[in-house]
Amino acid sequence: MRIATPIMAALALGACTANAQQVQSAAATCDLTPKQVVTRFMTQFYIEKDVRGAFETWVDPGYIQHNPMAKTGRDAAIAFLEPFFASNPNVRYQIKRVIADGDLVAVRAHGQFGAEDRGIAVVDILRVDGCKVMEHWDVVQPVPETSANDNGMF
Repeated sequence: MRIATPIMAALALGACTANAQQVQSAAATCDLTPKQVVTRFMTQFYIEKDVRGAFETWVDPGYIQHNPMAKTGRDAAIAFLEPFFASNPNVRYQIKRVIADGDLVAVRAHGQFGAEDRGIAVVDILRVDGCKVMEHWDVVQPVPETSANDNGMF
C-alpha cells in the first residue's frame, strides 16, 4: 500500500500537469488580437447572419450576458438569436467602427429592420480571452427622425 500511494500521487500530479499544459497550449494557439476575434465574430454573426456558427466558433460556453433582457450563456444566446433572425429576414447590420482597449472591444453598428427603417445605433462591448468572447454589454439608441445638428449618428 505504501508503494501504491506514491505511484498514485505521481500519476495524479502528472494528469494535473498535462491538463494545465493543454489549457496553456490552447490559449497560446490564439494568434489573433481581441479586435480581430470580435471583428470575425461580429461579421459572421451580424453580416452573414450565421448565428450558430459565429457563437460556436467565437463565444465561450460560459459566456456572460449583461443585457437584462437576455439570458446568460452561449446556448441561450443561440436559442434567442436564431429564431429572431429567421423571423426577421430583412434585418440588416452595418459595422461602422471597431475599437479595442486591451481585452475589451467596442463595436458600433447601425441596425435596420427594413430598407425604410431609420434603425438603431448599437454599441456592443465584448470582453475577449484568447480567441473567445467571454462577456457582452450593449447600448441601443433609436435613430431619430430629426436631429439638432447635421453631424449624423454614424
